[in-house]
Amino acid sequence: MLTSVDYTVVGVYAVLMALIGYIAKRMVKNTSDYFAGGKKVPWWLAAISHHVSGYSAFAFVGLGTLAYGSGISAWTFFGPPIFIAMMMGAFLWAPRWSRMDILTPVQYLEQRYNNTVRQVFGWSGIGIKFVDEGVKLYSLAIIVHVATGWPLNQVIVACGIITIIYLFFGGLWATMLTDFVQFILQFGITLILVPMVLGAVGGFSGLIDQMPVDHRGLFSARVSPTFLFVYSFVIILSYNGGTWGLAQRFYSIGKPGQARKAALLSAGLFLFYPLAVYIPMWAAHSLIGHVENPEHTYMLVAQKILPQVSPGLLGLLIASMFAATMSMIDSDISALSAVFTKDIYQRTFNKNASDKILLRVGMITTVVFGSLSIAAALLTVHLQGAFNAMVEWFAAILGPVSLPLLLGMLFRKPTWRGALWSWASGFMTFIFFKYGWTPLTGLDSTFALYTGMELLVSFIVFMISGEIGRKTPEEEEKSNEFFSQFDDMYK
Repeated sequence: MLTSVDYTVVGVYAVLMALIGYIAKRMVKNTSDYFAGGKKVPWWLAAISHHVSGYSAFAFVGLGTLAYGSGISAWTFFGPPIFIAMMMGAFLWAPRWSRMDILTPVQYLEQRYNNTVRQVFGWSGIGIKFVDEGVKLYSLAIIVHVATGWPLNQVIVACGIITIIYLFFGGLWATMLTDFVQFILQFGITLILVPMVLGAVGGFSGLIDQMPVDHRGLFSARVSPTFLFVYSFVIILSYNGGTWGLAQRFYSIGKPGQARKAALLSAGLFLFYPLAVYIPMWAAHSLIGHVENPEHTYMLVAQKILPQVSPGLLGLLIASMFAATMSMIDSDISALSAVFTKDIYQRTFNKNASDKILLRVGMITTVVFGSLSIAAALLTVHLQGAFNAMVEWFAAILGPVSLPLLLGMLFRKPTWRGALWSWASGFMTFIFFKYGWTPLTGLDSTFALYTGMELLVSFIVFMISGEIGRKTPEEEEKSNEFFSQFDDMYK
């Protein structure tokens, strides 16, 4: 449990975050500042923010379950796929996001396809995102719950309210500045915790020796090559913009070349930093023995090790994890709010809305979406924990929304009809293989099956539409105008 010193450290950290929020609020003058940092965010800050926003407390809770129960395959699941995804994104998507003059991830869809596609993807993307937000908030609440003993549901509500208030005033700048401070603090704590853990188990060789034999391989029963192959495609889509908050990191940068550097730096961080997160979990079998609830593993190891070094370090760890998760949730809610404000409210209901009105709508929707995230987190408590809720739901239904969004930047031929059919056919495929496959065949419906088939069908439909569909002269001209902005990206 936290000591009085730990609570003091958490309090001081909260004051620091409030100060950062105040500074960020002074930087917000209009909707561009609120939703996209005025497209003036330095590439290195965007890279760190992209990295921090890509894991949050879920890496310590949801993936903690995997690391404790399956060993090294947890790193295989999380590190290399994101590294590969970001290496691809550095040359395919990050520069294009930066090149477009947009404030939301789906805004460009009207220029590329039409307003119908923009609306469909805006509404459906908002609808599925709360599964993801609920998991993140649930993961944060688990950390606080284990450290303090406070009731889980009350912690979820309290953490959610604090997160909403912070974003309400500071927008994207508040999120990114917090990311930077959190990264420095958490990295520093990791440099203390990891050597202490390794020293306690006899170094790397001792770490491997004390692992159960079936935990020492790159793959496991839960992370099979087939599963990882399919999930890697989900990761490619998610981290390059399918997760809207991560797309913000790239279109908030002013130049394509800088966006590419941000993606490369984030790739390197994702390849190596997860090792520091998982080493304490891999050593848990030796350090603390059997853990009844694997989601508590990281915090139980930290509670054993950090107080031996210095009082207050555990509180600092809690505060930094809170900031990381708050940032991740804030960035996603910011993107959702931006989509509703610009792509739905302004485009459909009030085309002549002033920037002042749009900013006010954005702040109101921030509160609404934040409240829905709290409700989703409370629901996650009943969905078999963070790992299953994240992997089996959000990851599975990400494809139909993300494929036309990201591939539409790369391929000229697919039409707006193909984008809509790809979206619809992907969802129908998911429903069939998730819920209809087993009753019809008697065979298990696995994640690799229903997600892989969904992605494959969405992709095929999208690409075929470009080969068999005919564009009107107006559509052809519109498409050429859209792609012309990428012709001199690196000049």
